[in-house]
Amino acid sequence: MEDLDKRLNDAITVRNKLQAESQRIAGRKEAADKALKEVEQEIRSKNLDPEKLEETLATLTEAYRQEVASFESMLAEAKAALTPYMETN
Repeated sequence: MEDLDKRLNDAITVRNKLQAESQRIAGRKEAADKALKEVEQEIRSKNLDPEKLEETLATLTEAYRQEVASFESMLAEAKAALTPYMETN
């Protein structure tokens, strides 16, 4: 009988630990959900759609790449135009 009592007490201890852990996890999930909503609201406040954020980022990255390439091209043209007038040592 004492063996059964010990097993029951051990099982109750495990159950209580699992219950406490479950509550802790639920609290963390609730905090994460709240943080996610805040981030989504901030994204919307910038007139962006949180559901299409990856698409927007890809579009902006490509536009940035093109602008950098255009700037480099203009610099190369300017350098070529100025080269005849630059002093050489």
